[in-house]
Amino acid sequence: MAMRWNRVWLGILLGLVVIAGCGDLGAGEKRELVLLNWPDYMDPALLKRFEEERGVHVRTVDFETDETRDELLSRTQGKGFDLFVVSGERVEGYVKRNWLAPLRLTDVPNLKLVAPRWLDAYPALRDHAAPLLWGTLGIAYRRDLVANPPATWKELLQPPESLRGRIIMVKESVDLMGMAMKGLGHSWNHHEESAIEAARLLLMQQKPWVRAYGYPSVDKKSALVTGEAWVATVYNGDALTLKGLEERVEYLVPAEGSTLWVDCLVVSASSQRKADAYAFIQFLHEPAHGAQLAGHLHFATVNQGAEALLPEEHRNNPIIYPPAAVLAGSEFVTRPPPRVERRFKEILRALLD
Repeated sequence: MAMRWNRVWLGILLGLVVIAGCGDLGAGEKRELVLLNWPDYMDPALLKRFEEERGVHVRTVDFETDETRDELLSRTQGKGFDLFVVSGERVEGYVKRNWLAPLRLTDVPNLKLVAPRWLDAYPALRDHAAPLLWGTLGIAYRRDLVANPPATWKELLQPPESLRGRIIMVKESVDLMGMAMKGLGHSWNHHEESAIEAARLLLMQQKPWVRAYGYPSVDKKSALVTGEAWVATVYNGDALTLKGLEERVEYLVPAEGSTLWVDCLVVSASSQRKADAYAFIQFLHEPAHGAQLAGHLHFATVNQGAEALLPEEHRNNPIIYPPAAVLAGSEFVTRPPPRVERRFKEILRALLD
Protein backbone atom coordinates (compact mmCIF):
# COMPACT_ATOMS: atom_id res chain seq x y z
CA MET A 1 0.00 0.00 0.00
CA ALA A 2 3.01 2.25 0.45
CA MET A 3 4.41 1.50 -2.99
CA ARG A 4 4.14 3.90 -5.94
CA TRP A 5 4.18 2.01 -9.18
CA ASN A 6 5.32 3.18 -12.60
CA ARG A 7 5.91 1.42 -15.91
CA VAL A 8 9.66 1.08 -15.34
CA TRP A 9 9.18 -0.60 -11.95
CA LEU A 10 6.43 -2.82 -13.34
CA GLY A 11 8.73 -3.92 -16.17
CA ILE A 12 11.53 -4.75 -13.72
CA LEU A 13 9.11 -6.70 -11.51
CA LEU A 14 7.74 -8.63 -14.45
CA GLY A 15 11.27 -9.70 -15.34
CA LEU A 16 11.88 -10.88 -11.79
CA VAL A 17 8.57 -12.74 -11.76
CA VAL A 18 9.37 -14.60 -14.97
CA ILE A 19 12.76 -15.59 -13.59
CA ALA A 20 11.18 -16.70 -10.32
CA GLY A 21 8.67 -18.88 -12.14
CA CYS A 22 11.17 -20.70 -14.33
CA GLY A 23 13.26 -23.75 -13.66
CA ASP A 24 13.37 -26.42 -11.00
CA LEU A 25 15.22 -26.34 -7.73
CA GLY A 26 18.89 -27.16 -8.00
CA ALA A 27 20.77 -29.31 -5.54
CA GLY A 28 20.90 -27.69 -2.13
CA GLU A 29 18.50 -24.86 -3.01
CA LYS A 30 15.94 -23.83 -0.41
CA ARG A 31 12.28 -24.58 -1.18
CA GLU A 32 10.40 -21.34 -1.70
CA LEU A 33 6.85 -20.13 -2.22
CA VAL A 34 6.27 -16.77 -3.92
CA LEU A 35 3.28 -14.91 -2.46
CA LEU A 36 1.70 -11.90 -4.20
CA ASN A 37 0.30 -9.83 -1.36
CA TRP A 38 -0.65 -6.40 -0.07
CA PRO A 39 2.27 -4.63 1.65
CA ASP A 40 2.57 -5.33 5.40
CA TYR A 41 -0.28 -7.85 5.22
CA MET A 42 1.29 -10.80 6.98
CA ASP A 43 2.85 -11.58 10.33
CA PRO A 44 6.62 -12.12 9.83
CA ALA A 45 6.67 -14.35 12.91
CA LEU A 46 4.21 -16.73 11.25
CA LEU A 47 6.30 -16.86 8.08
CA LYS A 48 9.34 -17.70 10.15
CA ARG A 49 7.49 -20.44 12.01
CA PHE A 50 6.16 -21.96 8.78
CA GLU A 51 9.69 -22.06 7.38
CA GLU A 52 10.98 -23.74 10.53
CA GLU A 53 8.20 -26.35 10.52
CA ARG A 54 7.92 -27.03 6.80
CA GLY A 55 11.36 -26.07 5.53
CA VAL A 56 9.79 -23.69 2.99
CA HIS A 57 10.62 -20.01 2.73
CA VAL A 58 7.76 -17.66 1.74
CA ARG A 59 8.93 -14.72 -0.36
CA THR A 60 6.41 -11.92 -0.75
CA VAL A 61 5.96 -9.60 -3.71
CA ASP A 62 3.82 -6.54 -2.95
CA PHE A 63 1.12 -4.91 -5.04
CA GLU A 64 -0.47 -1.52 -4.43
CA THR A 65 -4.06 -1.97 -5.63
CA ASP A 66 -6.37 -4.67 -6.95
CA GLU A 67 -5.90 -3.14 -10.39
CA THR A 68 -2.09 -3.20 -10.32
CA ARG A 69 -2.19 -6.83 -9.19
CA ASP A 70 -4.57 -7.70 -12.02
CA GLU A 71 -2.39 -5.88 -14.54
CA LEU A 72 0.67 -7.79 -13.36
CA LEU A 73 -1.11 -11.14 -13.54
CA SER A 74 -2.52 -10.33 -16.98
CA ARG A 75 0.96 -9.64 -18.30
CA THR A 76 2.34 -12.88 -16.89
CA GLN A 77 -0.82 -14.95 -17.54
CA GLY A 78 -0.90 -15.65 -13.83
CA LYS A 79 2.57 -17.21 -13.86
CA GLY A 80 5.53 -16.56 -11.60
CA PHE A 81 3.69 -16.85 -8.27
CA ASP A 82 2.53 -19.74 -6.12
CA LEU A 83 -0.11 -17.89 -4.11
CA PHE A 84 -2.07 -14.64 -4.49
CA VAL A 85 -4.07 -12.62 -2.00
CA VAL A 86 -7.22 -11.57 -3.85
CA SER A 87 -10.47 -9.90 -2.87
CA GLY A 88 -13.47 -12.18 -3.08
CA GLU A 89 -15.26 -10.48 -5.97
CA ARG A 90 -12.29 -11.06 -8.29
CA VAL A 91 -11.98 -14.82 -7.79
CA GLU A 92 -14.55 -15.71 -10.46
CA GLY A 93 -12.66 -13.70 -13.09
CA TYR A 94 -9.42 -15.47 -12.16
CA VAL A 95 -11.14 -18.83 -12.51
CA LYS A 96 -12.39 -17.90 -15.99
CA ARG A 97 -8.83 -16.99 -16.99
CA ASN A 98 -7.58 -20.37 -15.77
CA TRP A 99 -5.19 -18.72 -13.32
CA LEU A 100 -6.26 -20.74 -10.27
CA ALA A 101 -5.76 -24.30 -9.10
CA PRO A 102 -8.69 -26.01 -7.36
CA LEU A 103 -8.75 -25.53 -3.60
CA ARG A 104 -11.01 -27.87 -1.67
CA LEU A 105 -11.36 -29.47 1.77
CA THR A 106 -9.28 -32.40 0.62
CA ASP A 107 -6.43 -29.94 -0.08
CA VAL A 108 -6.92 -27.78 3.01
CA PRO A 109 -8.96 -29.58 5.71
CA ASN A 110 -8.96 -26.48 7.94
CA LEU A 111 -11.33 -24.78 5.50
CA LYS A 112 -14.06 -26.50 7.52
CA LEU A 113 -13.38 -23.81 10.15
CA VAL A 114 -14.32 -20.94 7.81
CA ALA A 115 -17.73 -19.45 8.62
CA PRO A 116 -20.12 -20.32 5.74
CA ARG A 117 -21.07 -16.65 5.33
CA TRP A 118 -17.71 -15.90 3.76
CA LEU A 119 -17.65 -18.92 1.48
CA ASP A 120 -21.18 -18.08 0.32
CA ALA A 121 -20.36 -14.42 -0.37
CA TYR A 122 -19.11 -15.30 -3.86
CA PRO A 123 -19.92 -18.70 -5.44
CA ALA A 124 -16.44 -19.21 -6.94
CA LEU A 125 -14.84 -19.20 -3.48
CA ARG A 126 -16.03 -22.70 -2.55
CA ASP A 127 -13.80 -24.53 -5.01
CA HIS A 128 -10.96 -22.08 -5.62
CA ALA A 129 -10.27 -19.82 -2.62
CA ALA A 130 -9.54 -19.80 1.09
CA PRO A 131 -11.15 -16.75 2.75
CA LEU A 132 -8.82 -15.33 5.37
CA LEU A 133 -9.76 -11.92 6.79
CA TRP A 134 -12.63 -9.47 6.38
CA GLY A 135 -13.40 -5.87 7.15
CA THR A 136 -14.68 -2.48 6.07
CA LEU A 137 -13.37 0.50 4.13
CA GLY A 138 -13.91 3.82 5.85
CA ILE A 139 -12.48 7.17 6.86
CA ALA A 140 -9.50 7.66 9.18
CA TYR A 141 -8.82 11.16 10.48
CA ARG A 142 -6.73 13.07 13.00
CA ARG A 143 -9.07 14.22 15.76
CA ASP A 144 -6.60 16.95 16.81
CA LEU A 145 -6.49 18.45 13.31
CA VAL A 146 -10.08 18.00 12.10
CA ALA A 147 -12.72 19.74 14.18
CA ASN A 148 -15.66 18.26 12.27
CA PRO A 149 -14.63 15.00 10.55
CA PRO A 150 -16.66 13.94 7.51
CA ALA A 151 -19.35 11.59 8.78
CA THR A 152 -20.69 10.69 5.35
CA TRP A 153 -19.18 9.90 1.94
CA LYS A 154 -20.84 13.03 0.58
CA GLU A 155 -19.15 15.21 3.21
CA LEU A 156 -15.81 13.64 2.27
CA LEU A 157 -16.45 14.32 -1.40
CA GLN A 158 -17.61 17.89 -0.74
CA PRO A 159 -15.06 18.85 1.92
CA PRO A 160 -14.62 22.21 3.67
CA GLU A 161 -11.83 24.58 2.65
CA SER A 162 -9.83 23.58 5.75
CA LEU A 163 -9.19 20.13 4.23
CA ARG A 164 -7.77 21.39 0.93
CA GLY A 165 -4.66 19.33 0.16
CA ARG A 166 -5.11 17.23 3.31
CA ILE A 167 -7.07 14.22 2.01
CA ILE A 168 -5.75 10.87 0.75
CA MET A 169 -8.16 8.85 -1.40
CA VAL A 170 -7.72 5.23 -2.48
CA LYS A 171 -6.46 4.65 -6.03
CA GLU A 172 -9.03 1.94 -6.81
CA SER A 173 -11.54 2.94 -9.48
CA VAL A 174 -14.31 0.63 -8.23
CA ASP A 175 -13.96 1.88 -4.66
CA LEU A 176 -13.80 5.56 -5.62
CA MET A 177 -16.93 5.19 -7.70
CA GLY A 178 -18.57 3.17 -4.93
CA MET A 179 -17.93 5.94 -2.42
CA ALA A 180 -19.43 8.48 -4.82
CA MET A 181 -22.42 6.23 -5.51
CA LYS A 182 -23.07 5.90 -1.77
CA GLY A 183 -22.73 9.68 -1.41
CA LEU A 184 -25.37 10.09 -4.09
CA GLY A 185 -27.76 7.73 -2.33
CA HIS A 186 -27.19 4.66 -4.52
CA SER A 187 -25.81 1.19 -3.91
CA TRP A 188 -22.04 0.85 -4.00
CA ASN A 189 -22.62 -1.42 -7.01
CA HIS A 190 -24.91 0.95 -8.96
CA HIS A 191 -23.89 1.15 -12.63
CA GLU A 192 -26.55 3.28 -14.33
CA GLU A 193 -24.97 5.76 -16.77
CA SER A 194 -26.51 8.97 -15.44
CA ALA A 195 -25.36 8.02 -11.91
CA ILE A 196 -21.86 7.26 -13.22
CA GLU A 197 -21.67 10.75 -14.70
CA ALA A 198 -22.93 12.33 -11.45
CA ALA A 199 -20.33 10.31 -9.49
CA ARG A 200 -17.59 11.40 -11.91
CA LEU A 201 -18.49 15.07 -11.41
CA LEU A 202 -18.49 14.63 -7.63
CA LEU A 203 -15.02 13.07 -7.69
CA MET A 204 -13.66 15.70 -10.08
CA GLN A 205 -15.01 18.48 -7.85
CA GLN A 206 -13.24 16.92 -4.86
CA LYS A 207 -9.90 16.60 -6.70
CA PRO A 208 -8.38 19.99 -5.63
CA TRP A 209 -8.77 18.90 -1.99
CA VAL A 210 -6.93 15.58 -2.51
CA ARG A 211 -3.31 15.44 -1.48
CA ALA A 212 -2.78 12.04 -3.16
CA TYR A 213 -4.60 9.10 -4.66
CA GLY A 214 -3.05 6.02 -3.11
CA TYR A 215 -2.82 4.38 0.26
CA PRO A 216 -1.04 5.84 3.29
CA SER A 217 1.79 3.71 4.58
CA VAL A 218 0.97 1.83 7.76
CA ASP A 219 4.08 2.79 9.70
CA LYS A 220 5.52 5.73 11.63
CA LYS A 221 6.23 7.60 8.37
CA SER A 222 2.56 7.51 7.38
CA ALA A 223 1.15 10.89 6.37
CA LEU A 224 -1.60 10.38 8.96
CA VAL A 225 0.99 9.86 11.68
CA THR A 226 3.17 12.84 10.67
CA GLY A 227 0.16 15.10 10.17
CA GLU A 228 0.82 15.77 6.49
CA ALA A 229 -2.61 14.27 5.79
CA TRP A 230 -5.57 14.84 8.05
CA VAL A 231 -8.10 12.49 6.46
CA ALA A 232 -7.66 9.26 4.46
CA THR A 233 -9.76 6.40 3.17
CA VAL A 234 -8.35 3.24 4.74
CA TYR A 235 -9.26 -0.28 5.81
CA ASN A 236 -10.40 -0.65 9.40
CA GLY A 237 -7.51 -2.77 10.67
CA ASP A 238 -4.95 -0.39 9.19
CA ALA A 239 -6.65 2.48 11.00
CA LEU A 240 -6.11 0.62 14.28
CA THR A 241 -2.47 -0.03 13.41
CA LEU A 242 -2.03 3.68 12.72
CA LYS A 243 -3.79 4.53 15.97
CA GLY A 244 -1.19 2.41 17.76
CA LEU A 245 1.47 4.72 16.29
CA GLU A 246 -0.48 7.97 16.76
CA GLU A 247 -3.28 7.75 19.29
CA ARG A 248 -5.16 10.73 17.79
CA VAL A 249 -6.03 8.74 14.65
CA GLU A 250 -9.73 7.82 14.63
CA TYR A 251 -11.83 5.73 12.24
CA LEU A 252 -15.46 5.75 11.17
CA VAL A 253 -17.69 4.03 8.65
CA PRO A 254 -19.73 6.73 6.87
CA ALA A 255 -23.41 6.93 7.67
CA GLU A 256 -24.45 5.75 4.19
CA GLY A 257 -22.64 2.44 4.78
CA SER A 258 -19.58 0.98 3.13
CA THR A 259 -18.24 -2.11 1.46
CA LEU A 260 -17.71 -5.43 3.18
CA TRP A 261 -14.59 -7.06 1.76
CA VAL A 262 -13.20 -10.54 2.25
CA ASP A 263 -9.59 -11.28 1.32
CA CYS A 264 -8.74 -14.78 0.14
CA LEU A 265 -5.66 -16.86 -0.52
CA VAL A 266 -5.65 -18.68 -3.86
CA VAL A 267 -3.15 -21.06 -5.44
CA SER A 268 -1.76 -20.38 -8.90
CA ALA A 269 -2.59 -22.97 -11.54
CA SER A 270 0.99 -22.61 -12.80
CA SER A 271 2.62 -23.24 -9.41
CA GLN A 272 5.09 -26.11 -9.31
CA ARG A 273 4.79 -26.18 -5.50
CA LYS A 274 1.09 -26.70 -4.96
CA ALA A 275 1.54 -29.13 -2.04
CA ASP A 276 3.57 -26.51 -0.16
CA ALA A 277 1.03 -23.81 -1.11
CA TYR A 278 -1.84 -25.87 0.29
CA ALA A 279 0.25 -26.55 3.40
CA PHE A 280 0.77 -22.81 3.89
CA ILE A 281 -2.97 -22.13 3.74
CA GLN A 282 -3.61 -25.03 6.12
CA PHE A 283 -0.98 -23.54 8.46
CA LEU A 284 -2.59 -20.08 8.45
CA HIS A 285 -5.97 -21.64 9.16
CA GLU A 286 -4.76 -23.47 12.25
CA PRO A 287 -6.85 -21.65 14.90
CA ALA A 288 -3.86 -20.43 16.91
CA HIS A 289 -2.14 -19.12 13.78
CA GLY A 290 -5.34 -17.54 12.44
CA ALA A 291 -5.85 -15.76 15.74
CA GLN A 292 -2.24 -14.56 15.74
CA LEU A 293 -2.59 -13.16 12.20
CA ALA A 294 -5.89 -11.40 12.95
CA GLY A 295 -4.44 -9.91 16.13
CA HIS A 296 -1.26 -8.76 14.40
CA LEU A 297 -3.16 -7.02 11.59
CA HIS A 298 -6.19 -5.87 13.67
CA PHE A 299 -8.70 -7.43 11.29
CA ALA A 300 -11.58 -9.86 11.75
CA THR A 301 -10.88 -13.50 10.98
CA VAL A 302 -13.23 -15.74 8.98
CA ASN A 303 -11.97 -18.74 10.96
CA GLN A 304 -14.41 -19.68 13.72
CA GLY A 305 -11.78 -21.63 15.64
CA ALA A 306 -9.38 -18.69 15.53
CA GLU A 307 -12.09 -16.22 16.53
CA ALA A 308 -12.73 -18.16 19.72
CA LEU A 309 -9.06 -17.74 20.70
CA LEU A 310 -8.94 -13.96 20.22
CA PRO A 311 -9.01 -11.76 23.35
CA GLU A 312 -12.25 -10.02 24.29
CA GLU A 313 -10.83 -6.61 23.47
CA HIS A 314 -10.36 -7.75 19.87
CA ARG A 315 -13.73 -9.51 19.49
CA ASN A 316 -15.60 -6.61 21.13
CA ASN A 317 -13.88 -3.83 19.20
CA PRO A 318 -16.59 -2.19 17.02
CA ILE A 319 -13.98 -1.09 14.48
CA ILE A 320 -12.91 -4.71 13.90
CA TYR A 321 -16.37 -6.25 14.28
CA PRO A 322 -18.84 -3.52 13.22
CA PRO A 323 -22.22 -3.29 14.95
CA ALA A 324 -25.35 -4.57 13.24
CA ALA A 325 -26.37 -1.12 11.99
CA VAL A 326 -23.07 -0.69 10.13
CA LEU A 327 -23.25 -4.19 8.66
CA ALA A 328 -26.84 -3.59 7.54
CA GLY A 329 -25.81 -0.52 5.56
CA SER A 330 -22.75 -2.15 3.99
CA GLU A 331 -22.56 -4.51 1.04
CA PHE A 332 -20.29 -6.91 -0.79
CA VAL A 333 -18.67 -5.48 -3.90
CA THR A 334 -19.52 -6.96 -7.28
CA ARG A 335 -17.31 -6.65 -10.35
CA PRO A 336 -18.77 -4.14 -12.80
CA PRO A 337 -19.52 -5.29 -16.35
CA PRO A 338 -16.47 -4.81 -18.63
CA ARG A 339 -17.91 -1.68 -20.28
CA VAL A 340 -18.55 -0.07 -16.89
CA GLU A 341 -15.16 -1.13 -15.54
CA ARG A 342 -13.45 0.55 -18.51
CA ARG A 343 -15.44 3.71 -17.79
CA PHE A 344 -14.42 3.61 -14.13
CA LYS A 345 -10.75 3.29 -15.12
CA GLU A 346 -11.07 6.26 -17.48
CA ILE A 347 -12.41 8.34 -14.60
CA LEU A 348 -9.52 7.25 -12.36
CA ARG A 349 -7.00 8.21 -15.05
CA ALA A 350 -8.60 11.67 -15.28
CA LEU A 351 -8.28 12.06 -11.52
CA LEU A 352 -4.60 11.07 -11.63
CA ASP A 353 -3.73 13.49 -14.48
